[in-house]
Amino acid sequence: MSKNILFIVNTGTISSNENGGASVYYSHLEILHKAGFKIQLLAVEWSNSILYKKEDYIEIQHMVDAIIPFKPEVELPKKGIARIIDAIISPEIFEYYFINRKNTFFLNELVLKKSVDIVWSEWRWAGLLAWYSKLKIPVIYAHHDWEYKLAKLRSKRTFFGRFHTFQKKRVEFKLVKGVEGCISGSVTETKEIIQISKKKALYIPTTYKEVTPKLLPNSIPNIIHLGGMGTTANRLGLERFLDVCWGKVKKKHPSIKLIVIGSLKQASNTLLEKLNDSNIECLGFVKDLLEVMHPQDIHIIPWEYNTGTRTRLPLVLNYEQVLVATKESVKAFPEIKDKQNAILCNILDEMTLNIINIIKHKNRIYELSKAGKETFIEKFTCNSNVEKLKTFIEKIS
Repeated sequence: MSKNILFIVNTGTISSNENGGASVYYSHLEILHKAGFKIQLLAVEWSNSILYKKEDYIEIQHMVDAIIPFKPEVELPKKGIARIIDAIISPEIFEYYFINRKNTFFLNELVLKKSVDIVWSEWRWAGLLAWYSKLKIPVIYAHHDWEYKLAKLRSKRTFFGRFHTFQKKRVEFKLVKGVEGCISGSVTETKEIIQISKKKALYIPTTYKEVTPKLLPNSIPNIIHLGGMGTTANRLGLERFLDVCWGKVKKKHPSIKLIVIGSLKQASNTLLEKLNDSNIECLGFVKDLLEVMHPQDIHIIPWEYNTGTRTRLPLVLNYEQVLVATKESVKAFPEIKDKQNAILCNILDEMTLNIINIIKHKNRIYELSKAGKETFIEKFTCNSNVEKLKTFIEKIS
Protein backbone atom coordinates (compact mmCIF):
# COMPACT_ATOMS: atom_id res chain seq x y z
CA MET A 1 0.00 0.00 0.00
CA SER A 2 1.43 3.38 -1.03
CA LYS A 3 2.14 5.95 1.64
CA ASN A 4 0.08 9.12 1.97
CA ILE A 5 2.10 12.35 1.83
CA LEU A 6 0.95 15.79 2.96
CA PHE A 7 2.80 18.20 0.66
CA ILE A 8 2.96 21.65 2.31
CA VAL A 9 3.72 24.47 -0.12
CA ASN A 10 3.27 28.22 -0.51
CA THR A 11 0.29 29.48 -2.49
CA GLY A 12 1.02 30.44 -6.10
CA THR A 13 1.35 28.80 -9.48
CA ILE A 14 3.07 25.42 -9.48
CA SER A 15 4.63 24.89 -12.88
CA SER A 16 8.01 24.16 -14.41
CA ASN A 17 7.38 27.14 -16.71
CA GLU A 18 7.01 29.64 -13.89
CA ASN A 19 9.63 31.05 -11.48
CA GLY A 20 12.46 29.04 -9.92
CA GLY A 21 10.56 28.17 -6.73
CA ALA A 22 7.49 27.02 -8.69
CA SER A 23 9.75 24.83 -10.82
CA VAL A 24 11.18 23.14 -7.72
CA TYR A 25 7.68 22.49 -6.36
CA TYR A 26 6.58 20.97 -9.67
CA SER A 27 9.72 18.85 -9.90
CA HIS A 28 9.30 17.42 -6.40
CA LEU A 29 5.60 16.71 -6.93
CA GLU A 30 6.26 14.97 -10.23
CA ILE A 31 8.96 12.73 -8.74
CA LEU A 32 6.77 11.82 -5.74
CA HIS A 33 3.84 11.10 -8.04
CA LYS A 34 5.90 8.86 -10.32
CA ALA A 35 7.33 7.10 -7.26
CA GLY A 36 3.78 5.98 -6.45
CA PHE A 37 2.97 8.08 -3.37
CA LYS A 38 -0.52 9.46 -2.70
CA ILE A 39 -0.34 13.23 -2.25
CA GLN A 40 -2.54 15.71 -0.38
CA LEU A 41 -1.43 19.29 -1.12
CA LEU A 42 -1.74 21.94 1.59
CA ALA A 43 -1.52 25.37 -0.09
CA VAL A 44 -0.46 27.84 2.60
CA GLU A 45 -1.39 31.49 2.16
CA TRP A 46 1.18 33.21 4.35
CA SER A 47 0.56 36.80 5.45
CA ASN A 48 2.91 38.15 2.77
CA SER A 49 2.09 35.71 -0.06
CA ILE A 50 -0.33 35.83 -2.98
CA LEU A 51 -3.96 34.81 -2.56
CA TYR A 52 -5.02 31.21 -3.07
CA LYS A 53 -6.44 30.60 -6.58
CA LYS A 54 -7.61 27.23 -7.93
CA GLU A 55 -6.22 27.96 -11.38
CA ASP A 56 -2.66 28.06 -10.01
CA TYR A 57 -2.76 24.27 -9.62
CA ILE A 58 -4.12 23.20 -13.01
CA GLU A 59 -0.85 21.60 -14.12
CA ILE A 60 -0.50 19.45 -11.00
CA GLN A 61 -4.11 18.38 -10.38
CA HIS A 62 -3.48 14.94 -11.89
CA MET A 63 -0.66 14.35 -9.37
CA VAL A 64 -2.60 15.04 -6.17
CA ASP A 65 -5.68 13.57 -4.47
CA ALA A 66 -6.74 16.87 -2.90
CA ILE A 67 -5.75 20.54 -2.67
CA ILE A 68 -6.44 22.15 0.71
CA PRO A 69 -6.09 25.95 1.14
CA PHE A 70 -4.91 27.19 4.54
CA LYS A 71 -4.28 30.68 5.91
CA PRO A 72 -2.27 30.48 9.16
CA GLU A 73 -3.17 32.59 12.16
CA VAL A 74 -0.61 35.25 13.04
CA GLU A 75 -0.15 36.21 16.69
CA LEU A 76 1.84 39.39 17.27
CA PRO A 77 4.27 39.07 20.19
CA LYS A 78 3.78 40.77 23.50
CA LYS A 79 6.49 43.07 24.73
CA GLY A 80 8.34 42.42 27.94
CA ILE A 81 10.34 39.69 29.62
CA ALA A 82 8.55 36.88 27.71
CA ARG A 83 9.78 38.37 24.43
CA ILE A 84 13.35 38.44 25.72
CA ILE A 85 13.10 34.84 26.91
CA ASP A 86 11.84 33.78 23.46
CA ALA A 87 14.80 35.52 21.82
CA ILE A 88 17.17 33.50 23.99
CA ILE A 89 15.46 30.10 24.20
CA SER A 90 12.99 29.93 21.28
CA PRO A 91 14.26 32.00 18.35
CA GLU A 92 11.64 30.40 16.07
CA ILE A 93 8.83 31.95 18.16
CA PHE A 94 10.73 35.23 18.37
CA GLU A 95 11.15 35.49 14.58
CA TYR A 96 8.05 33.83 13.09
CA TYR A 97 4.60 34.87 14.32
CA PHE A 98 2.80 31.95 12.65
CA ILE A 99 4.48 29.64 15.17
CA ASN A 100 1.60 29.29 17.62
CA ARG A 101 -0.85 26.78 19.12
CA LYS A 102 -3.71 27.48 16.68
CA ASN A 103 -1.66 26.55 13.62
CA THR A 104 -0.04 23.51 15.21
CA PHE A 105 -3.47 22.28 16.32
CA PHE A 106 -4.80 22.66 12.76
CA LEU A 107 -1.90 20.72 11.27
CA ASN A 108 -2.12 17.90 13.81
CA GLU A 109 -5.87 17.57 13.21
CA LEU A 110 -5.38 17.56 9.43
CA VAL A 111 -2.73 14.84 9.61
CA LEU A 112 -5.12 12.63 11.61
CA LYS A 113 -8.14 13.38 9.44
CA LYS A 114 -6.32 12.65 6.17
CA SER A 115 -4.43 9.60 7.53
CA VAL A 116 -1.10 11.17 6.54
CA ASP A 117 2.00 8.98 6.80
CA ILE A 118 4.69 11.58 5.94
CA VAL A 119 4.77 15.37 5.78
CA TRP A 120 6.82 16.94 2.99
CA SER A 121 7.38 20.66 3.61
CA GLU A 122 8.62 22.95 0.85
CA TRP A 123 10.75 25.92 1.82
CA ARG A 124 11.64 27.29 5.23
CA TRP A 125 8.31 28.50 6.64
CA ALA A 126 6.46 25.29 5.77
CA GLY A 127 9.32 23.34 7.30
CA LEU A 128 9.14 25.38 10.51
CA LEU A 129 5.38 24.94 10.80
CA ALA A 130 5.61 21.15 10.34
CA TRP A 131 8.59 20.71 12.68
CA TYR A 132 7.21 22.91 15.47
CA SER A 133 3.84 21.12 15.35
CA LYS A 134 5.51 18.03 16.87
CA LEU A 135 3.71 15.64 14.56
CA LYS A 136 3.89 11.93 15.34
CA ILE A 137 4.94 11.10 11.77
CA PRO A 138 8.17 11.81 9.83
CA VAL A 139 8.71 15.32 8.46
CA ILE A 140 10.84 15.87 5.36
CA TYR A 141 12.09 19.41 4.76
CA ALA A 142 12.79 20.50 1.18
CA HIS A 143 15.60 22.98 1.78
CA HIS A 144 15.92 25.72 -0.87
CA ASP A 145 18.75 27.84 0.55
CA TRP A 146 20.28 29.19 3.76
CA GLU A 147 18.48 32.45 4.50
CA TYR A 148 21.23 33.66 6.82
CA LYS A 149 23.86 33.31 4.08
CA LEU A 150 21.83 35.37 1.60
CA ALA A 151 21.16 38.02 4.26
CA LYS A 152 24.89 38.47 4.81
CA LEU A 153 25.34 39.39 1.14
CA ARG A 154 23.02 42.37 1.34
CA SER A 155 24.95 45.62 1.21
CA LYS A 156 23.03 47.56 3.89
CA ARG A 157 22.78 45.73 7.21
CA THR A 158 21.81 47.51 10.42
CA PHE A 159 22.61 46.22 13.89
CA PHE A 160 19.07 44.87 14.24
CA GLY A 161 19.31 43.35 10.77
CA ARG A 162 22.47 41.49 11.79
CA PHE A 163 20.79 40.36 15.02
CA HIS A 164 17.79 38.92 13.17
CA THR A 165 20.13 37.19 10.72
CA PHE A 166 21.89 35.54 13.67
CA GLN A 167 18.53 34.46 15.11
CA LYS A 168 17.36 33.03 11.79
CA LYS A 169 20.59 31.08 11.49
CA ARG A 170 19.82 29.50 14.88
CA VAL A 171 16.32 28.65 13.65
CA GLU A 172 17.57 27.14 10.40
CA PHE A 173 20.01 24.92 12.26
CA LYS A 174 17.29 23.82 14.72
CA LEU A 175 15.02 22.99 11.80
CA VAL A 176 17.43 20.71 9.93
CA LYS A 177 18.29 19.00 13.22
CA GLY A 178 14.65 18.52 14.17
CA VAL A 179 13.15 16.98 11.02
CA GLU A 180 13.63 13.34 10.00
CA GLY A 181 15.18 14.12 6.62
CA CYS A 182 16.10 16.93 4.24
CA ILE A 183 16.06 17.29 0.46
CA SER A 184 18.28 19.87 -1.23
CA GLY A 185 18.92 20.93 -4.81
CA SER A 186 22.52 21.73 -3.88
CA VAL A 187 25.07 18.98 -3.24
CA THR A 188 27.20 21.33 -1.15
CA GLU A 189 24.27 22.36 1.05
CA THR A 190 23.27 18.70 1.35
CA LYS A 191 26.70 18.02 2.84
CA GLU A 192 26.34 21.03 5.16
CA ILE A 193 22.95 19.78 6.38
CA ILE A 194 24.38 16.33 7.11
CA GLN A 195 27.29 17.86 9.01
CA ILE A 196 25.02 20.13 11.08
CA SER A 197 22.19 17.72 11.76
CA LYS A 198 23.91 14.30 11.72
CA LYS A 199 20.74 13.16 9.95
CA LYS A 200 19.74 11.95 6.51
CA ALA A 201 19.81 14.39 3.60
CA LEU A 202 19.53 13.78 -0.14
CA TYR A 203 20.61 15.81 -3.14
CA ILE A 204 17.88 16.02 -5.80
CA PRO A 205 18.39 18.60 -8.57
CA THR A 206 15.44 20.43 -10.09
CA THR A 207 14.13 18.30 -12.94
CA TYR A 208 12.39 19.19 -16.19
CA LYS A 209 10.76 17.50 -19.15
CA GLU A 210 13.09 17.08 -22.10
CA VAL A 211 12.47 19.46 -25.02
CA THR A 212 13.70 19.66 -28.59
CA PRO A 213 14.62 23.26 -29.46
CA LYS A 214 12.63 24.47 -32.46
CA LEU A 215 14.74 27.54 -33.24
CA LEU A 216 17.91 27.35 -35.32
CA PRO A 217 21.35 28.40 -34.01
CA ASN A 218 22.23 32.06 -34.54
CA SER A 219 25.08 32.87 -36.93
CA ILE A 220 26.55 34.93 -34.07
CA PRO A 221 25.56 33.47 -30.70
CA ASN A 222 23.52 35.62 -28.36
CA ILE A 223 24.46 35.88 -24.70
CA ILE A 224 21.52 34.74 -22.56
CA HIS A 225 20.69 35.50 -18.93
CA LEU A 226 17.64 33.65 -17.57
CA GLY A 227 15.85 34.38 -14.30
CA GLY A 228 13.69 37.01 -12.65
CA MET A 229 15.20 39.87 -10.69
CA GLY A 230 13.31 38.85 -7.56
CA THR A 231 16.10 36.35 -6.95
CA THR A 232 19.20 37.84 -5.30
CA ALA A 233 21.65 35.78 -7.37
CA ASN A 234 20.01 36.84 -10.65
CA ARG A 235 19.78 40.50 -9.74
CA LEU A 236 23.26 41.01 -8.31
CA GLY A 237 24.92 38.56 -10.69
CA LEU A 238 23.57 40.28 -13.80
CA GLU A 239 24.59 43.71 -12.54
CA ARG A 240 28.12 42.46 -11.85
CA PHE A 241 28.29 40.99 -15.37
CA LEU A 242 27.29 44.34 -16.83
CA ASP A 243 29.90 46.15 -14.72
CA VAL A 244 32.82 43.77 -15.32
CA CYS A 245 32.27 41.87 -18.57
CA TRP A 246 29.74 43.43 -20.89
CA GLY A 247 31.68 46.45 -22.14
CA LYS A 248 34.76 44.37 -23.06
CA VAL A 249 32.70 41.65 -24.77
CA LYS A 250 30.78 44.23 -26.79
CA LYS A 251 34.00 45.98 -27.80
CA LYS A 252 35.40 42.73 -29.27
CA HIS A 253 32.08 41.71 -30.82
CA PRO A 254 30.13 44.91 -31.58
CA SER A 255 27.10 43.08 -32.98
CA ILE A 256 26.68 40.77 -29.98
CA LYS A 257 23.30 40.74 -28.24
CA LEU A 258 22.57 40.17 -24.56
CA ILE A 259 19.08 38.70 -24.08
CA VAL A 260 17.67 39.05 -20.58
CA ILE A 261 14.75 36.69 -19.87
CA GLY A 262 12.74 37.12 -16.68
CA SER A 263 10.73 39.67 -14.78
CA LEU A 264 12.44 43.00 -14.03
CA LYS A 265 9.95 43.96 -11.31
CA GLN A 266 12.49 43.92 -8.49
CA ALA A 267 15.45 45.25 -10.45
CA SER A 268 17.14 48.29 -8.90
CA ASN A 269 17.14 51.63 -10.69
CA THR A 270 20.89 51.34 -11.28
CA LEU A 271 20.44 47.92 -12.90
CA LEU A 272 17.62 49.21 -15.10
CA GLU A 273 19.85 52.07 -16.25
CA LYS A 274 22.62 49.62 -17.19
CA LEU A 275 20.14 47.50 -19.16
CA ASN A 276 19.22 50.54 -21.26
CA ASP A 277 21.64 49.54 -24.05
CA SER A 278 20.94 49.08 -27.75
CA ASN A 279 22.66 45.67 -27.67
CA ILE A 280 20.50 44.42 -24.80
CA GLU A 281 16.99 43.02 -25.19
CA CYS A 282 14.88 42.51 -22.06
CA LEU A 283 12.06 40.08 -22.83
CA GLY A 284 10.48 39.98 -19.38
CA PHE A 285 8.82 36.76 -18.25
CA VAL A 286 8.51 34.28 -21.13
CA LYS A 287 5.99 31.46 -20.73
CA ASP A 288 7.29 29.33 -23.61
CA LEU A 289 11.09 29.32 -23.75
CA LEU A 290 10.99 27.38 -27.03
CA GLU A 291 10.03 30.68 -28.64
CA VAL A 292 13.20 32.48 -27.54
CA MET A 293 15.94 29.97 -26.61
CA HIS A 294 18.23 29.27 -29.56
CA PRO A 295 20.52 26.23 -29.33
CA GLN A 296 24.24 27.02 -29.17
CA ASP A 297 23.74 30.47 -27.67
CA ILE A 298 26.04 31.43 -24.77
CA HIS A 299 24.23 31.19 -21.44
CA ILE A 300 25.79 33.02 -18.49
CA ILE A 301 25.53 32.52 -14.73
CA PRO A 302 27.73 35.30 -13.29
CA TRP A 303 26.76 34.88 -9.61
CA GLU A 304 30.00 34.77 -7.59
CA TYR A 305 28.86 32.83 -4.52
CA ASN A 306 27.91 29.26 -3.66
CA THR A 307 24.45 29.88 -2.22
CA GLY A 308 21.27 27.90 -2.76
CA THR A 309 20.78 26.26 -6.10
CA ARG A 310 20.44 27.61 -9.62
CA THR A 311 17.01 26.15 -10.36
CA ARG A 312 17.14 27.18 -14.04
CA LEU A 313 20.56 25.71 -14.78
CA PRO A 314 19.18 22.40 -16.14
CA LEU A 315 17.24 24.40 -18.72
CA VAL A 316 20.51 25.70 -20.17
CA LEU A 317 21.52 22.13 -20.97
CA ASN A 318 17.99 21.10 -22.02
CA TYR A 319 17.83 23.88 -24.64
CA GLU A 320 21.31 22.96 -25.88
CA GLN A 321 22.94 26.24 -24.94
CA VAL A 322 26.56 26.58 -23.81
CA LEU A 323 26.89 27.29 -20.10
CA VAL A 324 29.53 29.84 -19.10
CA ALA A 325 29.46 30.26 -15.33
CA THR A 326 31.55 31.11 -12.30
CA LYS A 327 32.78 28.03 -10.46
CA GLU A 328 31.15 29.19 -7.23
CA SER A 329 27.70 29.54 -8.83
CA VAL A 330 27.62 25.88 -9.94
CA LYS A 331 29.33 24.21 -6.98
CA ALA A 332 25.89 22.92 -6.06
CA PHE A 333 25.92 20.75 -9.20
CA PRO A 334 28.45 17.89 -9.36
CA GLU A 335 27.14 17.15 -12.87
CA ILE A 336 28.70 20.33 -14.31
CA LYS A 337 32.26 19.70 -15.49
CA ASP A 338 34.59 22.40 -16.78
CA LYS A 339 35.56 21.95 -20.45
CA GLN A 340 33.37 18.82 -20.68
CA ASN A 341 29.82 20.18 -20.67
CA ALA A 342 30.40 23.80 -19.62
CA ILE A 343 32.98 26.55 -19.31
CA LEU A 344 33.70 27.51 -15.72
CA CYS A 345 35.56 30.59 -14.55
CA ASN A 346 37.26 31.55 -11.29
CA ILE A 347 36.46 35.25 -11.63
CA LEU A 348 34.36 37.44 -13.93
CA ASP A 349 37.43 38.68 -15.83
CA GLU A 350 37.93 35.06 -16.90
CA MET A 351 34.30 34.93 -17.98
CA THR A 352 34.92 37.92 -20.23
CA LEU A 353 37.85 36.23 -21.97
CA ASN A 354 36.07 32.90 -22.29
CA ILE A 355 33.01 34.47 -23.90
CA ILE A 356 35.14 36.49 -26.31
CA ASN A 357 37.06 33.37 -27.34
CA ILE A 358 34.26 30.79 -27.55
CA ILE A 359 32.21 32.94 -29.93
CA LYS A 360 34.92 32.38 -32.56
CA HIS A 361 34.80 28.57 -32.34
CA LYS A 362 31.53 27.12 -33.64
CA ASN A 363 32.73 23.53 -33.49
CA ARG A 364 33.58 23.89 -29.80
CA ILE A 365 30.20 25.51 -29.15
CA TYR A 366 28.47 22.55 -30.80
CA GLU A 367 30.51 19.99 -28.80
CA LEU A 368 29.72 21.65 -25.47
CA SER A 369 26.02 22.06 -26.27
CA LYS A 370 25.75 18.39 -27.27
CA ALA A 371 27.55 17.24 -24.10
CA GLY A 372 25.29 19.46 -21.99
CA LYS A 373 22.17 17.91 -23.49
CA GLU A 374 23.47 14.41 -22.75
CA THR A 375 24.08 15.45 -19.13
CA PHE A 376 20.56 16.81 -18.88
CA ILE A 377 18.97 13.57 -20.06
CA GLU A 378 21.11 11.49 -17.70
CA LYS A 379 20.79 13.63 -14.55
CA PHE A 380 18.05 16.28 -14.72
CA THR A 381 14.88 14.43 -15.71
CA CYS A 382 12.17 13.10 -13.39
CA ASN A 383 12.78 9.47 -14.32
CA SER A 384 16.49 9.71 -13.46
CA ASN A 385 15.67 10.69 -9.85
CA VAL A 386 12.59 8.63 -8.94
CA GLU A 387 14.28 5.56 -7.48
CA LYS A 388 16.76 7.37 -5.25
CA LEU A 389 14.03 9.56 -3.74
CA LYS A 390 11.75 6.55 -3.24
CA THR A 391 14.55 4.66 -1.47
CA PHE A 392 15.35 7.69 0.72
CA ILE A 393 11.74 8.06 1.89
CA GLU A 394 11.36 4.34 2.55
CA LYS A 395 14.41 4.39 4.83
CA ILE A 396 13.07 7.36 6.79
CA SER A 397 9.55 6.03 7.21
